[in-house]
Amino acid sequence: MKKKVIITTIAAFLFILFSVGAIIFTIGKTANTQTNIQLERTSSDIEHALYYASFAANSHNTQSWKVNLDPKQKRLGVFLNNKRSLNVVDPNNRELYISIGCYIQSLKKSFEAYGYNVSISNIAPSKENKYQVVLINYQKIKNNKINNKQLDIIQKRHTDKRKFQKKPINRTVVSSLIKKYDNVYYYAKGSKIFKYLQKGSLAAAAKQYKSQDFLKEQGKWLRFSNQEAEKKQDGISGDMLGLNPIIKTFYYLTSNHKNATSNNFVKQSKNTLINQVENCAGFFVITGEQNISKWIAVGEKSQAFWYDCVRNNIAVQPISAMIEIPSYNQKLQQNLGKSQPVQLILRVGYVNSYGKNVGPRRNLKDYITVKK
Repeated sequence: MKKKVIITTIAAFLFILFSVGAIIFTIGKTANTQTNIQLERTSSDIEHALYYASFAANSHNTQSWKVNLDPKQKRLGVFLNNKRSLNVVDPNNRELYISIGCYIQSLKKSFEAYGYNVSISNIAPSKENKYQVVLINYQKIKNNKINNKQLDIIQKRHTDKRKFQKKPINRTVVSSLIKKYDNVYYYAKGSKIFKYLQKGSLAAAAKQYKSQDFLKEQGKWLRFSNQEAEKKQDGISGDMLGLNPIIKTFYYLTSNHKNATSNNFVKQSKNTLINQVENCAGFFVITGEQNISKWIAVGEKSQAFWYDCVRNNIAVQPISAMIEIPSYNQKLQQNLGKSQPVQLILRVGYVNSYGKNVGPRRNLKDYITVKK
């Protein structure tokens, strides 16, 4: 009798274990986000270059750009898509224009990787020109091979929200980055400015979390299932949050758009941010003037800077709360002793496994118009 009970208990345990494993495998697996890169009247290498370009850094993975492509003239125009703007945290479209700058740099590097020379002409965006920001001309270089190493760097670049190692960033690497890029500064963990940015980021975020408008806007761009991420092809998925399969499964089972404004969700978000700013090597800060052309330039520079971080195995996460909350932003420039306003605060550190960009990307035809 006892033997039968033991066998039954073991069988029940194995069944539960198998069931839990099946749930974790189904819900916690990486989303299968397929991007359709096919465009009419467009060669395969241009399609692929445009696809890789979409892996540019951008706030909330809104992918807030539009493109007009003229294959005959070998020309493309990049436009702002203000229907994908973040009106609560970014009322002046500062972050949106920085994201556009990141996209422009990503376009440049992607086209170069496929063997094209690229020339970029800046355009002042306005309502009259449908908020066009640049005109890009491209020309194929003869007998030029695809630069797979550069494509790998483009796809590896991503926002990493995991814990970083606390060991210092190599001093030589820091020095070379600061020397290469103007208006880029580094504050190592333990320094006075690091502590100021760490504490200020937590305080500013706490203020944001008290705003229902902020929480609703954030919740709009969060994705709470693989199916939602695969369907919408944008926003912040569990994969982008760096969650392992078990935690991702729990996150998807307990979170949704309705409770994304709840106290429990806010508490977890606060704890996540505390964990992030306490587990890193330091902060890079990028400054720039407060106008559209300079915001775009900051985006181009930060994207190039980020590629160099990838090459040096330095993980990066923008921490934006102090810049987004006016009462903190007003003091940032003065407290850091800089001649220009702070545009980006980047949490950095080493990681054991760098990973790659797993953010969903939209079908090219959804935002690219090909001229007949």
